[in-house]
Amino acid sequence: MRAVVHGKATKSEGCARINLKKRRSQTFRLHRLPPDVLRVILSQLSFKEAARTSIVSRKWKRLWRCYPKLVLTGDMMLGSSSNAAGDHPTWNKTTFIRRANSVVRQLSSSSATLNKFIVKFPLLQSDADHIDRWVSLSAASRARRIVLDLCPELEKFGDKDQMYSFPLHLFSVGGNSCVKSLCLGFVSLNLLHQLSPAGNTNRLTILKKLTLHKVSIAGDLQSLLLECDALEWLSLTFCSLQHRDLVVQHQQPLQRLRHLRVLHCRLQKLELQAPNLTEFEFANHQVPLVLGDCVNLSMASVGLLLPSDGFDYACTKLPVALPHVCDRLTLSMAIRTEAPLLMKGGSVFANLRHLILNVDIDGCPKASTGVLRLACLLELAPVLEELELHMYCANTPFYTSDLDAAATSPAARLHERLRTVYMTGFYGIRGQLELAHRILRSTVALDRLIIDPTRKVDHNFRNQAYAGMGRTMATLCINKAQFPGTIHGREAFQS
Repeated sequence: MRAVVHGKATKSEGCARINLKKRRSQTFRLHRLPPDVLRVILSQLSFKEAARTSIVSRKWKRLWRCYPKLVLTGDMMLGSSSNAAGDHPTWNKTTFIRRANSVVRQLSSSSATLNKFIVKFPLLQSDADHIDRWVSLSAASRARRIVLDLCPELEKFGDKDQMYSFPLHLFSVGGNSCVKSLCLGFVSLNLLHQLSPAGNTNRLTILKKLTLHKVSIAGDLQSLLLECDALEWLSLTFCSLQHRDLVVQHQQPLQRLRHLRVLHCRLQKLELQAPNLTEFEFANHQVPLVLGDCVNLSMASVGLLLPSDGFDYACTKLPVALPHVCDRLTLSMAIRTEAPLLMKGGSVFANLRHLILNVDIDGCPKASTGVLRLACLLELAPVLEELELHMYCANTPFYTSDLDAAATSPAARLHERLRTVYMTGFYGIRGQLELAHRILRSTVALDRLIIDPTRKVDHNFRNQAYAGMGRTMATLCINKAQFPGTIHGREAFQS
């Protein structure tokens, strides 16, 4: 058995211990790095991975608090248990709030600056005490990107009276806001009382992106927008505005605005000056639309919500509102087959190269003039190169090969640029056949007319019998020998 001798260490042993301590003191220690460097390292991890570093050692326990992103979502806070949200919504909500409060409580003691603050979970005004604590942390931490999405999982539980009131004034204290991106969902925004002590509207001077979804807005949204000097992206979807008109006066244009989206907000008028606008999306009733002189507009999408015929609005109002759109225009509307074949002259889409039409066709299936007038849109786009026409026929088709002589005769004016036409939802009704003939006889540079009876846009309706008849009528009434660029039915997928 080996004997253990107690006593003083020899000189060589003491030197060895001293050298070992020196080496240990010189080894790399992650927690000794400057806070800015730690933030960069931890930012490469997910929030959950960064939080797990607290169990590595005692010195790492608080290291995760300098993580620059606070993400509070159902998946993050509840994990796999969130799969049962529909069965146990109360338990999920209570657990989410408790765990979120625990995280926020630990972060409140640190002085770290947040780059991102994200909360995505269905909560209401009754939970305001908790939400206020989280939002206050994001303001105190000078978060640059804020996402507060409280939208309910089921639409029927979305009671607007229970919306959380977002305290916008917290993010512009002293006129020194740090927010660059603000995304709000299912909250109320009371701009009537969101005033600073001096009585001036809050200034979000460096805000570049503002996204509002299902937000109830009380007060003057226009004044808020004018305070956002750096705004480049504005999105309003399913919002309720106290003032149904969204008007930004000509004297104060939104100089930096590049992207504008206004969908399903029930506006009565949209008027603003955005000279550098490049993308525009709009879905509303047929209302006055004034965008000023947007010479850089490349893409636009307009959806007319009312079931009434939208052709006249598309031909007379849109060319005035969007005269400079050049790359692509997507237009969704309904038309009536009985409408007369009349078109008022006026402005044109002088630079438009690609037009996409999503058309719901309603009315008497024997009438054709309402569908045939779609060919008049070619006159509104003199440099058009590509036309997509996606049709949906709501009524039972009526088939006939007796076409109007005006549709099958040579056109008085020929389009010189159009090269490709793609027609879907082609059931072979009289109006569609006459429209195809009119397009073929109105162009001189057309390479292909693709007729696809089966494909639909934004509709689940699939009737193979109608598709088969559409293919038959196209083959019967459109002579491929006379128009060699015509492709019928399944051939469209092989081209």
